[in-house]
Amino acid sequence: MNWREKTVTPSRLLSSPRNVLIIVLVLTFASLASWSFASPLVAAPDEQAHLLRAYALDHGQLGSATTPPSKVLENVVVPTSLYYSAIYPICWQMKDQVPATCSQPWPTSSQPATIAIYVDHYPPLYYLLVGTATYVSHQRLGIYLMRLLSSLMNAVMLALAAYAIARWSRRPSLFVGLYVALSPEAYFLASAVNPSGFEIATSICLWTLVAIFALERRDDPPHGLVVLLGVVATIDVLIRGLTPLWVALAGLTLIALAGPRVLFEQFRRRRDLQVAAGSVVGAALVAALWIFTQGTLNILPVGAAVAKKDSTWTVVRIVASYIQGWLREMVGILGWLDTELPGVVYRSWYTIVIGALVIALLRGSWRERGVVVALSALTVLIPLTLVTRQAKILGVVWQGRDTMPLAAGALILAVAVAGAPARQRARRARERVSARTRQLLRQYTLVGVIGVVGLANIFSFYTNLRRYAVGRYGPKLFFLHHSGWSPPTGQLATLVFFTVITSALAGVLMRWVWAPPGPREWS
Repeated sequence: MNWREKTVTPSRLLSSPRNVLIIVLVLTFASLASWSFASPLVAAPDEQAHLLRAYALDHGQLGSATTPPSKVLENVVVPTSLYYSAIYPICWQMKDQVPATCSQPWPTSSQPATIAIYVDHYPPLYYLLVGTATYVSHQRLGIYLMRLLSSLMNAVMLALAAYAIARWSRRPSLFVGLYVALSPEAYFLASAVNPSGFEIATSICLWTLVAIFALERRDDPPHGLVVLLGVVATIDVLIRGLTPLWVALAGLTLIALAGPRVLFEQFRRRRDLQVAAGSVVGAALVAALWIFTQGTLNILPVGAAVAKKDSTWTVVRIVASYIQGWLREMVGILGWLDTELPGVVYRSWYTIVIGALVIALLRGSWRERGVVVALSALTVLIPLTLVTRQAKILGVVWQGRDTMPLAAGALILAVAVAGAPARQRARRARERVSARTRQLLRQYTLVGVIGVVGLANIFSFYTNLRRYAVGRYGPKLFFLHHSGWSPPTGQLATLVFFTVITSALAGVLMRWVWAPPGPREWS
């Protein structure tokens, strides 16, 4: 008996991988677009700097040195309508009880203005793509278009991950891993003008492909999977300054799980693997050239100060005290780290993630367990090490979103291992519980997880909208009275639309978990 036997056959509309791609693309884009309108402009971290960089780069500016010269700051010339983005959020930024109604009207002047930004040395790929919206408008409309372009790019990556699961995987639990990895923080960043969101979504797609390749298709990886893996890894490595590190760890994970000997033999005889690997290595060299010649890793010393006289051990302890906060930020501390979510949201994610890790350690092979433990440990150790080395110079400069591309990998691999079909050696378990009962238990668990995450996403969206409309502790039913700040799409309409779209996405994921889509060859 195989794992799909006696399950309900999904309708034709939901069954093919191509339709999975389209459904996820439409629903995730609609969800992200809702977030794009539910937050005031410049509500995301550093959004004003990113949109100014996008405009400047797409209009032929590489930035000019400031006076005195700085290793981080560079001057760009932008219209006054965009220049205002650096001023717009000042009255409510980092003040969660102050609604966005205090902001002044957005100017429409095209008069050029010079401003120093601190992201002009970042890799250009993301900015070149979203900055095209400024050819339509350089006023508020242009910024919203940049947000929507960013949302579309992220939705494409998530849809490709879902397509890969439907096309090449026999582990429907990967749909759950994909959904859980898309935390409220990921939603928030992916819907704004911020390369962190694109880095996270692309990394989610990359780790999904790595899990499918290494755990299920290593003996004879399909040509399409190889091509898609090469394309996604090539894009990922060019997004931000640390993405080459995350892509390298994904590559090492692939080698460790699939086996060096197996991969080397396939690489020696398969042209598509050679081209994919060459593309990723070439892009990594280009990324490294930009990062080290442009000083991408240089940042402003804006972190919490650390005394220069402190010993290394003291610095380690100071930095380690921030780890819990970074973990909360991965789930979601929205805005400029000024909007905490309800406690139930954090507890839901912690429970699901810890449960996935525990089940993976119980069910996985020793090699799989080692990889899951290593990735989980590196999620903490890498920021701890990097921040400790620079703490006396820069202060404690790190955020949870910086580690999310790696944390997503640990989660997705854990869910993939936890959701593997039962092994032959589990004879006693099969004698105690029938195969059908175990299958139903697994399905109910996965469906329940999707339901919890969907409700938590709706609660997080409501919390974010309420914070900007009437303040963190304003009226709970503000949307019924149209109180305070309102998005262009309206308070009630935006909240209802997101609720419907989130419910629809959760519903189709539940259907795919219960009756997995895929080609006939799976049966």
